[in-house]
Order: sequence, then structure tokens, then C-alpha cells
Amino acid sequence: MDRISALPKGILHDILERLPDKDAAKTCVLSKSWRQTWFSFPVLSVRRENIISFHDFPRNPEDPIWLGKVDMFTEYVTKRLMRLRDQHLTIKEVKLDLTNITICTQVDHHIDRWIQIAIESGVEVLELRLTGGPMRNWYNLPLCVAEAKSLTKLVLSGEIRLDPAFINHSLKFFSMRTLSLSHILFGDEGVMEHFISHCPLIEHLTLHFCNVYNPLSVGDPSGSGICKLNSLSLHGLRKLKGASVKGILEVYIAAPNLENLCYVAPADMDESFKLNLDSCTNLKCLSLSYLRSPDKWLLELLYKIPFLQSLMLHYCSLSERINIMSAQLKVLELSYCSNVKEVNVDAPNLLSLVYRGENQPVISFRRTSNELEVKVCSCSLRNCLQNIKPQNILASVSLFIYQSFPIEPMHGAFQVSSIPPTVRRLELACPPENEALYFPFMNYLFSSCCPKLITFKLSSNKVDRKAFIEIVKVTCSFKFDENADLKTMLDALPKCSYDEKIAFMLEL
Repeated sequence: MDRISALPKGILHDILERLPDKDAAKTCVLSKSWRQTWFSFPVLSVRRENIISFHDFPRNPEDPIWLGKVDMFTEYVTKRLMRLRDQHLTIKEVKLDLTNITICTQVDHHIDRWIQIAIESGVEVLELRLTGGPMRNWYNLPLCVAEAKSLTKLVLSGEIRLDPAFINHSLKFFSMRTLSLSHILFGDEGVMEHFISHCPLIEHLTLHFCNVYNPLSVGDPSGSGICKLNSLSLHGLRKLKGASVKGILEVYIAAPNLENLCYVAPADMDESFKLNLDSCTNLKCLSLSYLRSPDKWLLELLYKIPFLQSLMLHYCSLSERINIMSAQLKVLELSYCSNVKEVNVDAPNLLSLVYRGENQPVISFRRTSNELEVKVCSCSLRNCLQNIKPQNILASVSLFIYQSFPIEPMHGAFQVSSIPPTVRRLELACPPENEALYFPFMNYLFSSCCPKLITFKLSSNKVDRKAFIEIVKVTCSFKFDENADLKTMLDALPKCSYDEKIAFMLEL
């Protein structure tokens, strides 16, 4: 007996929602009950490749065969939406990813119709992604979107234009919680802020590399009138909790409840950034990229946001010496920040410090947590250890080495002038693949430090497990029985495991 088909429609819809789009569509052939369930499923999620494969793309967008496939695609979407509307059902979600199919401008009026039907049917989530390349014009978002009172989430990405007419329209985004705008074009500088200001309940905001139409701008070498959006000012967003802003030079955010912010400055701008977060006193997670000389600004900011727990700096141009002082900071990450030679950290609750870069700066800790983990991408383990100050904290530090060391095949141990420092844990992401390098690698490793626990990944098709463990005598932290040796345990591991992690407790 098929008991699943007898479940209430709401439960069956929940099952379909958890399936991949293609698998959900296939359920309509299982039985009459499932077919009816699919026809009443209030979620439409369509990707171009589900109907038209990549190999179908023609060199000539006016090719009759190609246009026939586009017609098949548009007919499918239209029938799905019309069927839901005719049944007077609320459409919960409409997600349209029309990558490359929109090189045909004849699709635009179909998109207008789909959006109109969705809004009339009380759509809650509307996602539209359009990328058609240089052959496509901007798609003008219809004004009916302004009437979407039921929208809780709106995602617009790609070659979509918001016409200046939106400024004169009363927007009714009373339920909007999530707004994401990426690579779109604002017909006027005031459209964006007008759009956002009419979302009083917004909690999550994304603005990535948007443009504005300004034919009088001197910063438009192409002469098209399309320029980068250079300024953003957000006020009155008391519900805003998370924001991601990329490609905007001047940003002012007044959101007292903002907890997470990701800001990426324009990478090709010669001017200095302007980021005002004075009102964001509850900020907990801050990620900054491509900033130029933010040292003084950052130090002042840390005093103003006392609850900051995570600070990430990526591709920033910093001073040779930077100071990070924060009582609540738990995560600090520095990735490919130029000029840095010395990092001074005073963060007694810090749990994780990550450093990636071509040079290994001196990292000094004034106060540390016993649970601190230091993750570095370094070509020299010895330099990495020597540059962590004071040396006595290494006994309570976990080191994660991402990059393998350039060890030449040789025999004999490295000469060391002093006893290597003790490290709580050492994780190797890239043990040598060549068996000839195992012996010099282990010599280099144990002449550089004495880890209490060592962890590395075993790749069954690249590393000879037996050859690797013959070099060092260790006691494993797990056993099948009292008499099981290490080789037996490694041989018992799944052969298909590509990134199996093994941890060994060394007998020091």
C-alpha cells in the first residue's frame, strides 16, 4: 500500500520542496495523486539548464531551432504559473535563473507576465537572475513589483534595470525581510535608497557591484552613461541584522541592531574608502576587503564596537605594524594583506587566528586563550614558529599548516642548535605525495617542533599509508582492540576516502 501518497497535501509539498528541482518534477509520473500534488505545488524554481542544455546554444541567436527551444521553455513556465493562478493558490516562491537564455529579447514580455502572475498570486519569494552577455539589453523591472505586499524576499541579479519611475511610485514592501541586488542598473541615483528605505522590516541586505545611469558623469570612458555606484547611505533600518556591500566607495550605515557586515571596497579605485559605522554599536562580525590604509580608522572602530567577535581583513593595504586590541574578539583573520611585518594582538578571548600571505610577519600575543588555534599558510614551518611571540604560548597553540614544504630528497636529520618548541597540535593539509620525500619531510618536521598531537589527511590514491607510518613510531588515539597495530587500523579505513583525517598522539 502506498501510504506516502495518502499524506496531506501540505506534507507532500514539504517533501517536494526538499528535493532537487529536477527530481521534484519527476514525481508527477509516479501516480495520479503525485501528479495532482505537483500541479498544486506552490514553488516554481526553474533553471535554464533544466530544459535547455549548454550544448544547445547557437552562434546565431535567431536560429529557428534555438528559438523553438526558447519557446518550449517559456511555455513550460507560463503553464505552471497559470495553473496555480487558475486554482486560486498562493504562489509561495518563484525562482527564475535565466542565464544566457535572455540573449533573446523576445523573452522579456514573458518575464513581465510571469512576475505579474506571481504578484497577483501573493508570491512571498521572488528571485530573478538574468545574464545574457553583450548581445542583450537591460531588462526593465516592471512597476507591478512595487505592489508586492506579500514579498518577504526579493533577489535581483544580472542585467536588470530599475527605472527612475520607481522613485515616484509608492512601494509596498511591508513584509520584506531579505533584499539582494547584484550587478543591476539603477536608472537614477535615488532609486536604490528609495527602494531600500521602503523596507522597514528588512533584516538582510545585499548590494554587490551595482551601477547607475548618469549620462553627465565624467567617470564614464565608454560613453554609455553607465557608471559605478559610488555612495550609499542607509538610515532608519532598525531591524537590519546582516549586510553585504561590495564595490561602493562611500558607505554610511545607521543600523543599531546590525550584527554582521561584509564590505568589499572597489579594487580599482585610487581614492580612499569612506565607511561610517559609528551607529553600528552591536556589530559582532566584520569582514573587510581591499581597504587602503585603514589602520587608524580600524583602531578607532574597535573602541566603538565593544561586542565585535570576528574580524577578517582580506587584501588590505596595511601598515608594517598593526595593533589589534579587543576584549570580546574570538576570530581574527588576515589574508594577503600587503606591507604587514608585525601583528600585535591583545585579545584575551581569541580562539582562532588565521594568517595567509606571501610573507610571515611576527605575531605577538599579549594575552591569549588556552584554546587558541593558529592557522597559517607558510612555506617555512621554522620561520612560522620563530615569529610567534612569546614562545611559551606554543605549548597551548594548535597550528594548521596549509602549504607543503619544499623539501629536497635527502637522508640524515637536520642539525638543530636547540630543543624544538613544543606545540599542542599540528595539522598538515599537504603531506608529501612522493614516497622519497617522507623521510626528509619527517626529519624537517620534528627538528622544527615537537607536536603533542599530529593530524594529516590520507589520500588513498596518492599516499602509501604504510610507507608514511614506517618513518615515525606513534601511538594512535583510537584502537579496534588492545592488540591492533597502526598498520592494521589504517588498512581498515575506507579505501574511497580521499580526505580522511587521522590524528596521532606522539610519545614525547
